Amino acid sequence: MGKLVREEFYKIAGVKQHAEFEQYLKDILFKPDERQEFYKAMLRISTDVYVDSFRAYFEEYAAERKANQQDYTPDTVAHILAAITRNNLQDSNGWSGYDPTAGTGSLLIQKWKDDQLAENPLTTYAPHNYLYMAQEMADNAIPYLLHNLALRGMNCVVIHGDTLERTAKQVYFVQNDNDDFLGFSSINVMPHTDEIKEQFEISGWEEETIDHIESGLVKFWPTLAPMQKKALEINPDPIAGTYEKPSDHLQLKDIAAVERAKAKKVYPAGTIVIQMSATRGQIGLLESSGRVGTQYACIQTPFTPGFVFYMLKVRAPRWFHRVQDGLNLKLKDIEDISVAITLATREEEYEQLSLF
Repeated sequence: MGKLVREEFYKIAGVKQHAEFEQYLKDILFKPDERQEFYKAMLRISTDVYVDSFRAYFEEYAAERKANQQDYTPDTVAHILAAITRNNLQDSNGWSGYDPTAGTGSLLIQKWKDDQLAENPLTTYAPHNYLYMAQEMADNAIPYLLHNLALRGMNCVVIHGDTLERTAKQVYFVQNDNDDFLGFSSINVMPHTDEIKEQFEISGWEEETIDHIESGLVKFWPTLAPMQKKALEINPDPIAGTYEKPSDHLQLKDIAAVERAKAKKVYPAGTIVIQMSATRGQIGLLESSGRVGTQYACIQTPFTPGFVFYMLKVRAPRWFHRVQDGLNLKLKDIEDISVAITLATREEEYEQLSLF
C-alpha cells in the first residue's frame, strides 16, 4: 500500500503546482464521473480510508496557520474522542457526529471509523443509519472536506460558514445514494430557502445559491442482523485486562461454511482455501472450479468472496500466530477467526503454496 503525497496527487490531477491542484479539486467537485475517477486513482495508491487522505498535504501546502489558526487534531486524540462520544443509536439527537470546526474532516473520519467498527459491514452496518454534521468557515478547506466525505461514502451535512455568527455561504448535503458502504457519495447543494435557514439556524447568506443536485433515487438496504453499536461503558472500578471491541465477537463460522476439503469433491470458483497441514496459514482463492487437496480447509460464503478473502488475509495471520500449536491448524482455529472489518490494515505478505 502506497502513500498519498504531493507527487501522487499532482500526477493524478495532471498538474504541477499547488494552485493548479486546488483548482482541480474545485473543478471536479460537481462532476460526479471525474470525481469518482479521482477517488479510484487515490484508492489504487492507498486504501487507508481510516485516516484523512488530504491532511498531510493540506497542512504542508494549504493551511493558513497565521490567518485562520489552521492546525489539526492528532490521530490519537481523535481516536479517544470518537470512543468516548460513542452512543446508542436510540439516544442520538439525530446526528451521529458533529464538528463545528471541521477543517478537512479528520475528527469526523475517526468518528465514522469508530461507528463502522462498532458494527460489521457484512451484516449490521448500513450507511443510512449514520448522519454527520460539519461546519467550516475557511474557503480553502471546504473542497478537501467535501472530497474526504464523498470518498468514504458518508452521509453528512456541511455548512460552509461562521459557526458563531451563524452566517453561511452554502449548505452541502453529501449522501450515499446507494447505501453502499464500499461506494462513493454524491454531493448536493441545498437551496437558500427559509426552511433551510430555519432548520440549520442560519442568520444570513453570504453567497448566491449554487444550483446543483446529484442525488436521484436513493436506496436504503436493511441490515441482515440488528445493529450492535452500544455506548462506551465506563467502568468505575477498572481491572486490567484485554479490551474486546463488540465487532470482535463475530467469527468466520457465523458468515461462512467451513469444512476440511473432501477427496474428489469439486469446489466452485470463489471458494477460499486455507492450508491446515505443515502451514503458516497460507490463504488462496479459487478462480475456477476444481478439486482441493485434503490438507486445506474450504470456505464458502454468501458474501462477496473477494471481500471475505481480503479480510481473512488481513485478520488470519495474527490469529493463527496466537492459536496455532505446532505445524498444523485445527478446523476450529479457522472457524473462530474474528471477522471484524478493518480495511485500513496492511495485509500480511507471504508466499502462496500450490493448492495441489
